[in-house]
Amino acid sequence: MIIMHNIFTSYIIEIIRTMLPDLAELKILRKKLNISQAELAKICGLNQSTISRIENQQVDPPYSTFKLLYSCLKNEERRKKESSEQIVKLMTRDIISIHPQTKLKDAITLMNKYNVSQLPILDKNQNIGSITSKKAQELIMENSDLLNIDISDVKELPFPEVDKNWNLKDVSDLLIKYPAVLIKEFDKYIGIMTDADVLKLP
Repeated sequence: MIIMHNIFTSYIIEIIRTMLPDLAELKILRKKLNISQAELAKICGLNQSTISRIENQQVDPPYSTFKLLYSCLKNEERRKKESSEQIVKLMTRDIISIHPQTKLKDAITLMNKYNVSQLPILDKNQNIGSITSKKAQELIMENSDLLNIDISDVKELPFPEVDKNWNLKDVSDLLIKYPAVLIKEFDKYIGIMTDADVLKLP
């Protein structure tokens, strides 16, 4: 009876396992989610060396380990999808931008009018630079004649741009280093995110 039970259990496990992806697909899914082996190991409570051996097909993992890895990856996939949806909800859709020939004084007027502290510089839908209120203030304190200079002559680095499917945590990390992040869908800019947008989170 015990032997029959063990055979039946093994049979059921093999059936269930055929419903899961093969080992090669686990690695593909991990890379698609941009998760390192070390990160996956931490999420699943496994050793990185174990995941490395499994992905390199050096070992045939037990069903429980295989299922754990697959479940962790699918949970991360779901979490990142939900996070990317948050970006679209939180971002500011109306991008207030300027072109390279805009005068510094006009850029300042725009920032005051729309209550923003930074502007991207777009030229034929190309992200070529930016200007911040801090930089503008430094310039006019140095020389008020610079109010009439073209923004292209005093521009700062372009804001980073990311696909709308990025997860919110990664965008938030960028905002630690940059004043704003441009959000794209295919080759079109569809929004901009700043610290103020992230703080809209409930």
